[in-house]
Amino acid sequence: MSIYQKSIAVVAHPDDEILWLSSILDKVDHILFCFINYPPQSFLGAGRHAAISEYPLRNISLLDIDEAVSFNVANWNKPIESEYGLEISSNKAAAKRYANNYYTLHERLSERLKGVDNVFTHNPWGEYGHEDHVQVYRVIKDIQNQYGFNLWFTNYCGNRSYRLMLKYISSFNTNYHTLQTNIDLAKKIADVYKKHDCWTWYGGYQWFKEECLINDADILNSNKEFGYISPINFIKTRIPDKPNLLKKIFDHFEKK
Repeated sequence: MSIYQKSIAVVAHPDDEILWLSSILDKVDHILFCFINYPPQSFLGAGRHAAISEYPLRNISLLDIDEAVSFNVANWNKPIESEYGLEISSNKAAAKRYANNYYTLHERLSERLKGVDNVFTHNPWGEYGHEDHVQVYRVIKDIQNQYGFNLWFTNYCGNRSYRLMLKYISSFNTNYHTLQTNIDLAKKIADVYKKHDCWTWYGGYQWFKEECLINDADILNSNKEFGYISPINFIKTRIPDKPNLLKKIFDHFEKK
């Protein structure tokens, strides 16, 4: 069976799809964005809606959930997984919103993933380290236990998320596919996001030439003392201790 049969890519935010899953965007049946509005900056949600209206692929839809504003509030030096994704103890308001989003995601994705054979999404450590990415994976993993679809996640990791990634070392039977990134399509879509002022990644980012999609079925085997996960696309990022609002974070980095 093809990994694209009855397939869907589910990502937390617009622009995640081209950063972590560009290789499959023109192959999957559907692309689904979870979070659109960012309450501290209303223009970000408006820009995302405008960008989606000009999206060069038409197999897309939105859950249109407000972000929990949870970025960089977990302890990435000692990450603790929770029912909702990652434990958030430093900000009670963000922790409450994060928990509420878990239940909202679970309810809406349970409906959207019925009858699907293959789901592509974030990895358990959130790529470079984003609490929302971890949460989306956790929700879909729980739904997989109910529906039994094939779950595939990305191979991107970073200097702040590698500690959590190390938990997901398996033995020597990891099933993954290595695919060429679709850089032309990714840049085309990135230009749409930039046009509408809702690109949240580095302006001068250079895509990897390849990326891996890892099958989730046997990836976690914490009792093993050795093994591997897959090739890793490793990204170094600098996150301020007290980050600015989301839209300005990566602009801040470029000025350093």
